[in-house]
Amino acid sequence: MPQPVRGADKVARLLAGGLGRITAASLRPAQVNACPALVLRMDGEIDTVVAVRVDDGLVTGLYAVRNPEKLSRMQRETVLRR
Repeated sequence: MPQPVRGADKVARLLAGGLGRITAASLRPAQVNACPALVLRMDGEIDTVVAVRVDDGLVTGLYAVRNPEKLSRMQRETVLRR
């Protein structure tokens, strides 16, 4: 089972190393469950969504989703109504 990566320096190194190897992809900002997020597309298809948890101005969690069933909901934008 994967272990959580803790600490700003370790997380930054992990992200910089991983994102630096991706060449045929696009990375776009988004809002997911009221949190800032990044949507990674490979060949035009959503591959990964990384939601960012922010508490008191600090990033306290990153949550990556790659499950195709869960990502299928990201294909369309949900319109909020009052």
